[in-house]
Amino acid sequence: MSTGKTFQILLADDDDDDTFLFQEALEQLPVPMNLQIADNGVELINMLDGEVAKPDLIFLDMNMPVKNGLECLTEIRSTPGFEETPIIILSTSVAQYLWESAYKAGANLYIQKPTSFDGLVDILKKCLFQKLERSETFSVEKFLITN
Repeated sequence: MSTGKTFQILLADDDDDDTFLFQEALEQLPVPMNLQIADNGVELINMLDGEVAKPDLIFLDMNMPVKNGLECLTEIRSTPGFEETPIIILSTSVAQYLWESAYKAGANLYIQKPTSFDGLVDILKKCLFQKLERSETFSVEKFLITN
């Protein structure tokens, strides 16, 4: 990640506490980043349609008002230029129907929101420093990250 460029990250989450912890966790990582935050799915889509720099990585909270993470994921994947942008779903739930829906809609990872700050830092390291490619063969172990 030492390319010298600033990593563009977009987070869509309606929970102020989760957003604050996400920002704090990112500050623990040794890479230049620019974080843009959307409070809901509609705001996220408007940001992507607007002047915000194209994100290198998008994090979507599954349960947001107005437009949820799955609806955003589907819309983003059908938008030209965002077909390959890594998208990570964040959720407190690991219900099988949710992560299966996220996988089918094109998510790269489905992460159960960590219960500790250190856990969040570790997850962000994994997301930023590993190549997040979708595989032709599905592997729950590589797609679903739980506490």
